[in-house]
Amino acid sequence: MRCFVPLVCLFAAACGSSASGPASASLATEPTSGSSGAATSIAIPTTSVASPTTDAAIANGAATVAATSTVGVGVGVESAASGLDPTHLPLGNGQFASSPTVGKIYSCRTDYSGGTVVQWPWYNGDGTWDSTAKPSVAGDVRWDAASVEFVVSGDWRVITANALPTHGTGVFPISPSDPAYQYDRNPGTISAQSISQRLPANPTVASEASCIRGEVGIAIDGVPIFDGFDADGRDAPANELQDACHGHPQRTGVYHYHNLSPCLDDAATGHSALIGYAYDGFGIYGPRGQGGETLINADLDECHGHTHEIIWDGTRVEMYHYHATAEFPYTVGCLRGHRPRVARSAADRTRGPEPGAGSRSMGDLRRQRCTDLFRSEEIPRNRPDQAKAAVPQSRD
Repeated sequence: MRCFVPLVCLFAAACGSSASGPASASLATEPTSGSSGAATSIAIPTTSVASPTTDAAIANGAATVAATSTVGVGVGVESAASGLDPTHLPLGNGQFASSPTVGKIYSCRTDYSGGTVVQWPWYNGDGTWDSTAKPSVAGDVRWDAASVEFVVSGDWRVITANALPTHGTGVFPISPSDPAYQYDRNPGTISAQSISQRLPANPTVASEASCIRGEVGIAIDGVPIFDGFDADGRDAPANELQDACHGHPQRTGVYHYHNLSPCLDDAATGHSALIGYAYDGFGIYGPRGQGGETLINADLDECHGHTHEIIWDGTRVEMYHYHATAEFPYTVGCLRGHRPRVARSAADRTRGPEPGAGSRSMGDLRRQRCTDLFRSEEIPRNRPDQAKAAVPQSRD
């Protein structure tokens, strides 16, 4: 059985300059008063960079690819006000909980193996890791076929996409000539998906938070956001190798993030911009809160969010929302909102029951295993630098 990821997709400008034929994406805006009620689609060009091509990348929808070194690209966001040190970020290995807990993931899954915890060169030996010293997968593959659309229709935010990023990516599978290869031999290949989904356009807070199951939402560039774990319950950003935009593919080719991507547009000052949606419909914003202060776990609730005035679909409202930060769990720790039962797309039917739906049947459990397989990639990644130790299995 093949599993698909449910995605909420918006368009974001690509990171890079245009040199080859542009791709296009469309944004559907809400109808204004006095209109016929139909949503309006606006075609917006994305950009690409002309560079040498590879057969493997082009076969999966890539326009161009350049092999450029991105070693030492940090994943953290830090400021003096926040007190976060990107060279000493707390590790999130095994930090899951059976109830909503600040700084942990309230996971529907509790059978994580823990995997092989390797003392990587960017580990500090004191329970922290240095995000500025961790290598990134090299490359600048451009995906001109990227397509994403959202439409607010009545009570729903309707999404269609192919899950290809609008920015450049690293070269996957990771090349043996890439310095990252000595740490992670991810053989995954980025490929287009067929996505159709809808979320509440005006989400509401539930009386109780719900657990999460790997996927937590979608970024505004159409890339799915997974939680902060790999398949074994380790801190994914600290253990797995991503590209300069903090993404990589899993087993079935879905490119995804585990934490905040530097390739998502965010204002330089003030409250961060919307960078995605969680699966309960609430927005996910960047690391800065009111007044532009960089947020840490202590500023947020158990689900990694809080409530104050934000701009929502062009209107200033007081609403709950999440923040993506440099500190584990990085994005969403649990779902704070209602996730109404709706007619699911084919891409969504393998995900099992809704969070908080009560007891699970055998059919639900089979669907959950399918979801876990989809999320986990089941990709063995041999690490030659660990020849004297058990070979770690780094998987999403």
